[in-house]
Parts: sequence; structure tokens; C-alpha cells
Amino acid sequence: MSFQHCRVDTYAHPSLRVYSAGNFGEIAPKRLSPMSWSLVGRPMELGTRRFVHDILGPQRWATGSNYVFTGYFNCRPYHNLTAYCHIAEHVNLLTPEDVTAAYFEGIAPPVSALAHRPGSLRRNGATARMLRELVQLRPRAIELEQQVFDYEQEVDAVLAQDAMWRLGELAAQGNTLLERAWHLHIIGTSGSIAAEVLQRNVVGHLVRGGNRITNWLKEPAELPWGRIGELAPIPGGPSGFVERPFYEVADTALPWADFVIPPMGHSPSATREEPDLSPREALIGMTGGWRGAGIDATVLFLGDVMALREHSKSLAMRMLHAHRRFLPLLAAQRGVGAADWPYLTMSELRGTPPDRTEIEARREACEDALAIDMPDYLDLSPGAPAEFQPARTPRGVSAGVCDGLAIGLGDMPATPGAVLACESADANVIPILPFVGAVVTARGSQYSHIAIICRELGIPAVVSHPLAGDIKPGQRVYVNGDTGEVRIVH
Repeated sequence: MSFQHCRVDTYAHPSLRVYSAGNFGEIAPKRLSPMSWSLVGRPMELGTRRFVHDILGPQRWATGSNYVFTGYFNCRPYHNLTAYCHIAEHVNLLTPEDVTAAYFEGIAPPVSALAHRPGSLRRNGATARMLRELVQLRPRAIELEQQVFDYEQEVDAVLAQDAMWRLGELAAQGNTLLERAWHLHIIGTSGSIAAEVLQRNVVGHLVRGGNRITNWLKEPAELPWGRIGELAPIPGGPSGFVERPFYEVADTALPWADFVIPPMGHSPSATREEPDLSPREALIGMTGGWRGAGIDATVLFLGDVMALREHSKSLAMRMLHAHRRFLPLLAAQRGVGAADWPYLTMSELRGTPPDRTEIEARREACEDALAIDMPDYLDLSPGAPAEFQPARTPRGVSAGVCDGLAIGLGDMPATPGAVLACESADANVIPILPFVGAVVTARGSQYSHIAIICRELGIPAVVSHPLAGDIKPGQRVYVNGDTGEVRIVH
């Protein structure tokens, strides 16, 4: 593969050099503006480094000026697959395969970067510190939600009063809150893998054939998206961000407008029948005693961590939306044109903006980068194959069976039980989900946001299925969320 660096890119890590679009590829636009990346990549990078330091202590591979966990190659965001697999090798129960199965579509993990796996004493210590982080996650998320709400109120006040002199203050406050939101999201993301492995081990030990029913036992508790969907129609409310692309703040500016994933329009509320007895309750009742209590504890623990992961993401999205509202005004105040500010970073807009020559150079570099067809998987190691794409494995991520007429993103189903088939989907499809009987995506993994939401709503879902791109609206499609089977009936 001919690989070129755009001038606004970061460089690969000197030793951990395998990257994947992973979760980014499912939910972020295929290309992000430099401004958006400075609000996503940098604070996520800092949050991940802090997480590594908190659970593993100082690590040479987690320091330095190179990006370690997130990369921005030719205007497309990537996770450092090697680094996340590297973390798993330091924690009990976890393996690199668990990481790739959860967030990287089940691709094979890179060759270990460790000369020797840490001893049991070090792994025990890292595991205990990770559990400590997870225990503290809920109160920290609740505290941050109040701070984000206060920040949104400040943005409203500044814009309503035309108090442009306070825009710099908003930018400084927003930087701190974004770093906190992404830090909590990283904790929840990493913790979900550990909680899922714990549940799988416990259920597999306590129930014969238990690993075949774990999809039925993922019950996220108190996810924020249903509440956000209900509040979204309220003008000026805290859920207004779902009407806009989640990750691209320059969504109305070209060329970035061409790369955003269109948000769903809002639909009337619909009701979904809730079962009288959930699969979790049924299994607990059948096993009883201490076995049932053990299963219940792991299910609730996993559900709580997943809910907090989604909660922290919603807070980050609210922060990005707040920035979207005042960034053009801050740019104008700093003498930066409406067509130019997407090419700056937030630190530059707050400090000294680059001159016209540099902005034009970046514009040209971005235009060149946008013309390159970037793959989902990057191996920048010396001697790596020039063209390599790992095979995706279809996976049932939300249990149940559905046979219905297919619709695409932006379509409203004409009949109940429609099958939503698309490349990928995020929480902004929630308005349509009450009308949907199943979801099939071409991208995704078991901890895709759409997979978690479908499990909460009881909608069968299959991700990473090659047939998703061939399904046309109006075709009858069979979906089995248990086995991962998808077929076009007629």
C-alpha cells in the first residue's frame, strides 16, 4: 500500500505499529477534520494514557510525543490495536483475543510486543487497580454529567447575551471537560471487556452449556439513549446533539459534510412489549441458590459497566455539540474565516492561529488525503504485507429471530418488524428502533454501540455481515441474532 502522511496527521508509534479503524470505523465519519480530531483524538489519547498509568504505572510505551492509542492517518481515525492488546496481557483473565473480539470485529491480534508476559503478582495488582477504577466510575460519571449540564447552560447564556468576550473561557473549560469525558469512556470501554470475560467464565462454570446463552444475559442497565431519544424533540434541550453527526463538528462545511454519517430524523414514540420474565431472571430461577446469585452478580456488573460506557460517550457527544455551536464565533473573533477553522486545531484557535500560507498548505494536504482509499487495518511494521485486510466474521450480538422487510438508514418502516440493514449505525438511529424487528450491519462487534442498544431494546442484531451491503429496501430478510445467520428470503 502506498502510504502518505498528511501534514495534519500524527505519526505511527515507533514500536506498536498495528492500527485498526475498529469502533471508530463503525460510528465516526470516514474522514474527520483537523478541528474535530483535536476534540476527539487528543483528549482520548490523554485519557487512555492516564488509564494506563493508573492501572499499570509508568510505561515507556505509553509516553512520548507519538500517539500511542489513537492515530489520525490521512484524515481518518484509527485505534492502535497493538497497544490495546498489550494492555490485556497485563491484566488477569484478559487476552488479546478478548480485545479484538469485543472491539475490532474479531480480527487476529498482532504479535505480542512483550518479550515476557508480566508475572502473576504484577497482573494481580493491575487487575485490582482496574476494578478500583470501575467501582469509582459511576460517581465520577454522575459528577461529570452535572458539570456538562452547567457548561451547556453557560454556552446558552454566552450566545443569548452575545457575550463574545467569554468565548475563550468556554474553550478552556471545554478542553478540561472533554478530557474527563473521554477518560471515563476509556475506563468503561476497557472495563466492559473484563466484565464480559468474568461473566462468561462464571456462567460457563455454573451452567452446563452456559457460553451458548451469554447473548441472552447481556442486559445493559439504565442506558442513556432511550432517555435522550425521548428528550430530543425538546428545542434547546440537552439531547439536541442527536440531530447532528456525533464526531464531526464541521458537519456543514465542505469537504467534511461529504463524509459525515447522516443522523436519523425523529419519529413518533412507539412502544415495545416487554417480556414478563427476562432470560436472566429465568436462568437465575432455574439455577437458584448461590449459583443464581453468582450469575446475577456478573450480569448486573457487566450491564452497569456497559451503561456507564454509553453514559460517558453521551457526555462527550454533548460536549462536541456545545463546541459546534460556538466554534464559528470564536474563529470569527480570532480573524479565522468560516471556511478555514476546520483546518485548525482547538489549541491553535485558542492560542495563535497559523498564517494563511499554512492553512492553504493544510487544505491542499487534506484534499490529497481525502482522495486516498484508506483501509480498515493498517500494519505499519517493517516488512508488513502491502495489501492485507483481515476477514470479518458475522456475529449475532443480540439474541432473537426476525423475518421482515428490509429498510435502509433514513427510511421509516411501512410495516411492523422491519429489518434495518446498513453499513454501520450508532445511537442516533434510536428514533427508528422501536419500529424495527432486527438490525444487520456490515461493520461492528459485540460491543458496538448499536449492539448494546439492540440488546437493551430486545432487538435481534447481527454485525459484521457481508450480506448487509447487498440487502435492498423492500426485500424480505431472515435474521437470527443467536447464530449470526442472515439470508434474503425473496
